[in-house]
Amino acid sequence: MRTIFKIIITLIISGLFFISCKEELNKIVGGFSVPKTTEEKKELLADLNKKTEKEPNNMEAWNRKGILLFALARNDEALTAFQKALEINPNLDLNWYNKGHMESQLGKREEAINSYNEAIRINPNYYEAYYGRGVVLSELGRNSEAIRSYEDAIRNYPDFDSAWGNKGILLAALGKYDEALFAYNKALLINPKFVFAYYNKGLLLAELNQFDEALTCYRHAVKNEPNFELAWYNMGILLSNLGRYEEAIYAYDKAIALNPKNEQNWNNKGSVLTYMGKYNEAINCFLKASEINPNHDKAWYNLGNIYLSQNKPDEAYETYKKAISLNPNNDYAWNNLGTVYRELGKIDEAMNNFKKATELNPQNDKAWQNLAIGFFKMNKFNQSLNCLDKILELFPNDAGTYYFKARIYSLQKYKEKALASLEKAFELAPQYKERAKTDKYLDNIRDESKFKKILQ
Repeated sequence: MRTIFKIIITLIISGLFFISCKEELNKIVGGFSVPKTTEEKKELLADLNKKTEKEPNNMEAWNRKGILLFALARNDEALTAFQKALEINPNLDLNWYNKGHMESQLGKREEAINSYNEAIRINPNYYEAYYGRGVVLSELGRNSEAIRSYEDAIRNYPDFDSAWGNKGILLAALGKYDEALFAYNKALLINPKFVFAYYNKGLLLAELNQFDEALTCYRHAVKNEPNFELAWYNMGILLSNLGRYEEAIYAYDKAIALNPKNEQNWNNKGSVLTYMGKYNEAINCFLKASEINPNHDKAWYNLGNIYLSQNKPDEAYETYKKAISLNPNNDYAWNNLGTVYRELGKIDEAMNNFKKATELNPQNDKAWQNLAIGFFKMNKFNQSLNCLDKILELFPNDAGTYYFKARIYSLQKYKEKALASLEKAFELAPQYKERAKTDKYLDNIRDESKFKKILQ
């Protein structure tokens, strides 16, 4: 969930910026509004072209041209028009703001910051310029400066909901969760229908394991904007993690209806169907994801998992190999391919795959466990113990790993170590006591008084 959170931050900052700045741009120059249809925009642009030819110093006409060109996605030309207006009057804050806005749209971020600074120098109360500068600073990763710029915007316009919302995003990115929640709540107090604030607040609450509150936020977001695909998508993730699979499927179906070409929607729906044991439907979802994006390694990996669970090693082998060819760093695919090799009796290939998985991701406990089992079956007990210790570094309270160590120490006749590991396993999971009563690997310590004591 953490990864998703970081990805979405970038998307929503851009979304807020575009909507807010577009609205502000449409309002400038004496309330000038952009026509709705493309044809009307082009007709008006033609009239303005004639006007600027006749009156090259008509600043208002150049600004209006810039607005229309921006609305037509002709951003380079829009910037030229705003620069013309600025040449006519370099002391007007609005001209610097317009130039800065277009520079930011074109990715000329340092130039945009300079233009916004000029607008602010001329008019220290220009809250839109503070806001625009904050967006650009956040895009450059200068989050602390961006927060200060949003605060300047808020100081001049306390009810600026977008500034509060973007400030919340950056505070969350900096780990200042309480302050971020305050900012989101402030934005929602100002604008109770602010879908992006609900959405980002939901992301943060999910990160803080406040799942019910997060779901409430996502539901507010889709209530106010039913076509908000990302909100449905993340609602599906959260519901899936909570084991509420039917609700998760509903959320993913909503996301798919809105964007049937998003392979991740199909892939995630397939994962939920797998949890539900609906394997044929899940396979269809994964195949759909791979059809949309043949390079989507996770869909191929998930297909392999189903085939492996259905005892179809040949199909599993092919899909895992496909996943690895697309993403050689997919450690889970390497590990599961090793499992296929093991089931096919190809032990050396299996062990090589397990090792590759741990090299790619030293925190892959499943791969360490598979290596430990492999070494154990080869009577390479010290290597097996080393793998088990790696697992305990990741999960210090893993009872099964302590029990496994006890069995190995017993076989090695290290009785004290075996008994200590066994006692720790029983402490963490008493159910292992029943298994220990008949476990042949513990025979070397069975007659020890301590064994009988801890077993009772």
